[in-house]
Formats: sequence, C-alpha cells, structure tokens
Amino acid sequence: MIAVFDIDGTLRRVADPWLHLHRHLGTINLGEGFYRRFISGEISYAEMATLDVSTWKGISRKRMLQCLDTNPIRDGAYRLVQWFRVRHIPCVGISTGLSIFNDITKTMLGLDEVICNAPVFSEDICTGTVIINVEEQGKANVLRQILQRYEIKDNEIFVFGDSRADIPMFELASVSVAVFPRSEDVAGKANLIVDIEPIDCICDKLDSILGIKHRHNNCAIKDDKP
Repeated sequence: MIAVFDIDGTLRRVADPWLHLHRHLGTINLGEGFYRRFISGEISYAEMATLDVSTWKGISRKRMLQCLDTNPIRDGAYRLVQWFRVRHIPCVGISTGLSIFNDITKTMLGLDEVICNAPVFSEDICTGTVIINVEEQGKANVLRQILQRYEIKDNEIFVFGDSRADIPMFELASVSVAVFPRSEDVAGKANLIVDIEPIDCICDKLDSILGIKHRHNNCAIKDDKP
C-alpha cells in the first residue's frame, strides 16, 4: 500500500504557494499576469513556472522561507501521516509547489519523499531558474512512476488532494480523499471528503476501509461524505 498527498491546500492551508510567495516578495502583479497567460493558453505551465522564478533572481533562500510563517500546516496533518507510517505504509508527496517549502513539510510531517518543482540556488541565492518535476496536469504520470518504483498494486493506493490537478490521481486510487476541495468537481471525484480540521478526523473511516480491504482484497469502495 501507499499514501500519496498533495501538499498545498491539503497538508498546508494555502492552496497556491507560487502566488503566495509572489505576495510575500511584492511581485504579485507579475505572478498574477503569468497565471492569466497560462490559464488563457498563451503560455505553457513550464513557461509560467520559468517566468515566476525568474522574478525571484537574487533573492535569498532565507527571505523566501519567511513565506511559510503565513502558510501553516493543517491541524491534524502530522497525525494523519503518522496513521499510515505506524502501519508501515509509505507516504509520498506529489506537488506542483516549491521544493524550498516542501522539503521542510516533508521533514515536519515525516513523509518518505516529495516530488515537486525546484528553484535553483547558488550559495542560498535564487538563480532565477527552476527544475520542473511536476506540471499542473502531470501528477498522474508522476504517480504511475512512484507506483512502479514502490511496486504497488492498483488496489492499494490512498490519494489525498484538493484541486482539479489531483483528479487524475484520484482516478488511479483505490481510496481518494478530497481535503477542503476547491470545486464541486473535485468533491464529486473523491470517495471521502474532509472539510474540517483537524484533518485526521478521517482516520476512523480509514480504519474501517483498511479492515475491509484486508478481508476483501479486491473490493471497490465508495463511501459517503463524513
């Protein structure tokens, strides 16, 4: 089995760390402009991310990390991850967010690894370039690679997410959980919904599901909203 988590909006409260960082650094007008161009189809996701990070060239890692002060981890996130870890179930993050934040989240919550996008630094100064590992519509492809690496079967996947970008991962999951879903589409594609904190309130349902899966290894699960 494996548990896969989106990070921003799911385990942390702010849904878009890119725009959040733009606000923190005073480049929000540029960031919102890049995002509008992406949504309109004028530029690709990779081009948008490259433009975003180019505006941060010369800014220190320390100053960028101060942004986390206003993007707290959701109440119950640590206990939710630990629910899986004590059962020896790997916990992996798949995020379109930024490695400078997600590396900290990984350590704080005890995730095994996080695949995300990585601004490049030289002596803790942003170079204005970025390594893109996860695109907006590419999370399912990343998940397939992880399943292959961990040798996970199709009926052993728990996925937690909040946005339309997570729906393709939900479609690969045996159990999908929408955490504070950002649209009705996201809520409608999930087996379970969590819209209150602490988010580990879902663990009682997960206990029941895991028990069922042990008794009926190939069962399909569709549950009511909590």
